[in-house]
Amino acid sequence: MNRFCQFILFLYVLPFIPTEITDAATWVEDFNTPSLRSWVKHDKQEKSTWQPDGGKLDVWIQPPPPPGVYDLYALQFVGFEFEVDELNIQLKFLEKRNTSVGILLGQYDGTGEIYDSTIIFIHTDFHGKKFVFPERFEVNPKERNEILVPLPPNVMEISFDRGDFEVFGEGNFSIRYNVPQLRTINCIGIASIVGLGRGVIAHFVLDDFIVSGPDVPKKGTLEVRPNDKVAVLWGELKQR
Repeated sequence: MNRFCQFILFLYVLPFIPTEITDAATWVEDFNTPSLRSWVKHDKQEKSTWQPDGGKLDVWIQPPPPPGVYDLYALQFVGFEFEVDELNIQLKFLEKRNTSVGILLGQYDGTGEIYDSTIIFIHTDFHGKKFVFPERFEVNPKERNEILVPLPPNVMEISFDRGDFEVFGEGNFSIRYNVPQLRTINCIGIASIVGLGRGVIAHFVLDDFIVSGPDVPKKGTLEVRPNDKVAVLWGELKQR
């Protein structure tokens, strides 16, 4: 077969070559709308206020007084239903006071506590530096996490693949974490851990909650931006 025929054959089969990047969709919640219609708040005592403000998510929490050490507050993303074994999430942290905030992932059956069988990858401050650590809830109650890894500020990315979690900060790899019980996830969101005490008020500001992956729907309640730079997030993470 001469070179010309080989070239024509290549052009013929090219459309049938599978690619992960082009099949993936990217969804962006930029908090530019006044409502949180793609989210559900988990706060039985109604102590938290999650409000889009000027293209950012502004959150205030005033937990009840002790007893106890800390309280958990979550905003679950429900823009589309999913049960996936691969997914990537990115979140931008702008301000944070009296709280640690993170990305929540795991399984949730719609009843009970959202924290059962989930993990929060916490973005926290310690002695003037920023760290990330995974906090597990009931996935394996006998196992505790003593992982505290330096994290570049502002942007956290989570790559999930069949029980494996990889955490990136500002595009730089931070930690790899495995939970074999979580081969798939159907629940993602934002979570805050607030220490208890009279007069303690937590405040944080977030932006750009980005979801990407091969099974992300290509239409729904969020804005799809295939031409924006975030559309390549999935491909970039898979190549690392």
